[in-house]
Amino acid sequence: MLVFVTSRGHSFPVHTLVNNRLGEATPPCRVVSYDDLFTTNQTVNGVHIFTGIDQLYDWEVVLAADLCRALKAKGIVCLNDPARVMSRFELLRNLHEEGINPFNAYRADARPKPARFPVFIRREFDHRGPVTDLIHDQAELDRVLAGIRADGRTLRGLLVIEYAAEPIAPGIWRKLGTARIGGAYHILGHVVQDHWAAKHGKLGLATDPMYEEERAIVAANQPPEVVKRAFELSGIEWGRADHATVDGREVIYEINTNPWIYRVRNMGADVRQETMAIARERFARLLWQTDAGDGSPVLFEPSDRLVGYRNMNSDAISPIRP
Repeated sequence: MLVFVTSRGHSFPVHTLVNNRLGEATPPCRVVSYDDLFTTNQTVNGVHIFTGIDQLYDWEVVLAADLCRALKAKGIVCLNDPARVMSRFELLRNLHEEGINPFNAYRADARPKPARFPVFIRREFDHRGPVTDLIHDQAELDRVLAGIRADGRTLRGLLVIEYAAEPIAPGIWRKLGTARIGGAYHILGHVVQDHWAAKHGKLGLATDPMYEEERAIVAANQPPEVVKRAFELSGIEWGRADHATVDGREVIYEINTNPWIYRVRNMGADVRQETMAIARERFARLLWQTDAGDGSPVLFEPSDRLVGYRNMNSDAISPIRP
């Protein structure tokens, strides 16, 4: 059994697995919230996958790390130890310092002075993409940051990130997704969009040669070594890295610990249908390789912090994160 631990309101990325809609046979999967596990001493025998760690409050990360250790003490396999998983900011800074990424990131509330421009601003704790257009120099950045505050919004939780993207054709950008599932890596496919911050993709942009190249990449399943290094550095054992080729090198934009797993659906072009079928079959196979436990009840010994939290918050429900 696979048990996905999520914040309240953020179980939707794994509904495809829980509801058996992948299009391939997968192990039994269930979802449980951090709220529920913080206030109990019982779970089920299965691999526990801690997700959405970047959306937890700092004190919740401490409790989640305690929970992870309590479960491991009972022999339960846990992926994404919250004490080891890096935040978006920490990961981007480390990727730059390790020489993996040519671009750097800065906290918006720390008087950022980027080494290179253009830059853009995004939130640290969500996956909605940039909140500004490209900003081309320090004076413009200072005006934008001052304007955010003047508008009654805080700079807390905002990041200034140096731009690094390269079109694969005039006005077209591509981003690849590579997942880590325990100790295995799995190239999911690409997103093609008419914007440098490629996220959801846009139908009609990809050409037949682009689809053929995607199929070859997915079938070969040979992630760049720097992507594997980024996963190891981040401490993330379940998640999806978004990456692209820029100036002849692979750069990593983020690693999402609660990536959306899409149900089987019509992808239009025949070659893309074949590509997604290859990806789904391998994904399901890797899930079975990761699977452990029979779903039977397991009692665990919560830490003093978890006990204290339970005593004070037994009826409390955390707000749904945006």
